Amino acid sequence: MLEELLIAIVVIILVIALLILAGGLYVVRQWENVAVLRFGRIIKIVKEAGLHFKIPFIDSIRRVDFRMRTLDLKGQKAITKDNISVGIDAVVFLRVEDAQKVILNVVDYEEAVSKYAQTSIRDIIGQYTLDELLASREQVAKSLKNIVDELSAEWGVDITKAELQEIFLPDDMKRAFAVQAESERESKAIIIKASAELQASETLKKAALNLSDPNAMQLRILETVKQVSKDQSNTILFALPLETIQSAGIQGLSSMASIRPKFLQGDIQKAKQTSSSKEE
Repeated sequence: MLEELLIAIVVIILVIALLILAGGLYVVRQWENVAVLRFGRIIKIVKEAGLHFKIPFIDSIRRVDFRMRTLDLKGQKAITKDNISVGIDAVVFLRVEDAQKVILNVVDYEEAVSKYAQTSIRDIIGQYTLDELLASREQVAKSLKNIVDELSAEWGVDITKAELQEIFLPDDMKRAFAVQAESERESKAIIIKASAELQASETLKKAALNLSDPNAMQLRILETVKQVSKDQSNTILFALPLETIQSAGIQGLSSMASIRPKFLQGDIQKAKQTSSSKEE
């Protein structure tokens, strides 16, 4: 009976020892560090992944995740340098650099970074006019990163990047920008049209100078007659001023007659006589 009692006591002691031993074991994952606290004081930071041991009931642990985190700064209201109210959607990317600083220097580092970034973005936007803000989104995001990173370094947190996702404008400003864009497009269209007309007038001027040559005028007349004589079902009366007939000469009239045989021979003879009298 006594032996059975001793065996039971030993078994109970072994079970308790195993439970205590199991309570002292903990696992460090690859993406985290573990701070071991003894009587409320950090005695070491465990960085190596795997199974580790702590003194049960004396040591405690606190895990710190080193993976990248994102903080959404949505619906932030700010006023630009030229007193225009805008809405900002931004995002901040951060990660823990020093587990000991994160534990000792700040209660909730994500909340702290979020609040400070919200304040900083309002101050930064107040330094820009609306046009500068729309044209300098990258510069604003870079300034936000640098300002927040300077303070968060004391908390053991690194701000890797900050971005402006969207800038919201008041409805009246959207209408004003639309009117401005439409006016700019109309102005460009007028300039392009005027430039085209100028080029066309210069080309016509050169063409007029070339047509002052009788041979050039003769070719132009022949080409015109050729174009209008394609439809054989119509009778075409081609009226020419006297100066044009004189410039074309007898050969030009003969060529027109060969292209358009429906001309009356009497009219051609009159034109020839008129041209001969003018030359005399």
